[in-house]
Amino acid sequence: MNQQASLRHIRIAILLVLGVLALGIVGYMLIERFSFVDALFTTVDMMSTVGSAAHPLSDHGRLFTIVIIILGVGSLFYTFGAIMEFMIEGHLSKAIGRRIMDRKIAALRNHCVICGFGRVGSRIAEEFASARKSFVVIDENEATVQHCIQRGYLAIQGDAASDGVLRESGVQHAQALLVATDDDANNIYITLSARNLNPNLLIVSRANHDETVVKLKRAGADRVLSPYAFAGHRMANMALQPAVVDFFDTLINAANPELAVQKVILPVDSPLIG
Repeated sequence: MNQQASLRHIRIAILLVLGVLALGIVGYMLIERFSFVDALFTTVDMMSTVGSAAHPLSDHGRLFTIVIIILGVGSLFYTFGAIMEFMIEGHLSKAIGRRIMDRKIAALRNHCVICGFGRVGSRIAEEFASARKSFVVIDENEATVQHCIQRGYLAIQGDAASDGVLRESGVQHAQALLVATDDDANNIYITLSARNLNPNLLIVSRANHDETVVKLKRAGADRVLSPYAFAGHRMANMALQPAVVDFFDTLINAANPELAVQKVILPVDSPLIG
């Protein structure tokens, strides 16, 4: 059973217990003319099978007590079973882990957000992990999100086109957003939402069709890449200029820190200018 179903059972169990408690209080106040405190005390005692009452009960009160005991014991057992199910299936530890992860994501600054963890998104995550760049993955699939968490990635389950999910990923404080889903329409919506939340965000989006490139740029994407066009271009260059391709691969390979090219911002009075 998934976590949402277990939490729903716990909510139902709590509502049942509160319902029986409310029924007992109202019933004793009407039948036995107890005060609120006496009715509460008697109801709790009957639900817990202690069996004591604040005052002697009439015949009608005893019959009502039988109903309260049956309903109370049943609701308490159901609550106990729901809580044990939640703990045994590991949902409690997951919930605690989720809370810790949410705090880590909220503390991130100048990080990257990856929307979609398919073949493209997973490769981006591997590159960021190799470069020790902090990032957050957003994906709608629960199994995919759990896979990300198992690999040590910060991940959120949800629709990346939703403003709430983007805010949860810290997009307002992010350095870049990489839109890597395989649905062009979804990529456009994500780009529009992210640009609205952070006008200064660098957005790199995936285009699965050539006609989508212009639409993504109009939506606010700074860079648009087509995996198929890029793969074809790269394969042609590897055939025509393999040595040049290998050289540049060495420079931008995050797994090879001995030789790398990086951007360096010079101060205004630097002697290197010009």
